[in-house]
Amino acid sequence: MNMSDQIIAIDVSECVQCEGCVEECPCDALQIGAGGYPFCVENLCIRCGRCIEICPVLAISFE
Repeated sequence: MNMSDQIIAIDVSECVQCEGCVEECPCDALQIGAGGYPFCVENLCIRCGRCIEICPVLAISFE
């Protein structure tokens, strides 16, 4: 599977809503949605992995 085929998964049960991933995203693919949790707009995501690296509780991963 290529990186371009991978999807960003956010485990909202682990997310602490710090919004670091949203701030770190270079292409605004991560946005805040219902309940204050981030979600990924897949067609904007370049799969750089910055959101995964910045997450303090490891709530973000490639699916």
